[in-house]
Amino acid sequence: MKPSGTESSDSLSGRSDGTEKTSGKRKNMLIFACSGLSNTGKLTMQAASALAFRRPDLYRAAAAHKGVDAVEDAISDDFRILALDGCTDCCATKKLEEAGMKADAYLMVTELGIEKTRPSDLKLEYVDKIIRAIEEA
Repeated sequence: MKPSGTESSDSLSGRSDGTEKTSGKRKNMLIFACSGLSNTGKLTMQAASALAFRRPDLYRAAAAHKGVDAVEDAISDDFRILALDGCTDCCATKKLEEAGMKADAYLMVTELGIEKTRPSDLKLEYVDKIIRAIEEA
């Protein structure tokens, strides 16, 4: 976790700053998901939850609307923090910034080519695309 105000080479497209490796193995990651009401917001939590279920040894999921307590716990457990925003509203990123925190990596669902539309526009192919992007972050 970087202190607020420091710049990172991360972008909303999910480029990493190189901190994901520790002693030659991938560092655990908390996915701090937007979990908003639009399709892209809902997709963030679906993808985060699916990864946390499939690989609990590597991933944890937390919904931004529930606050940053899970982020604080993950930091104390030496996890990387990924802010997973659904759209340009950047709800997950803003929630972190309000608490004086900054993510180690960022992803925005709409930058993966998934359009923000009606809340019911949830497709498995979208979840899979987001999961692949998270795994590469």
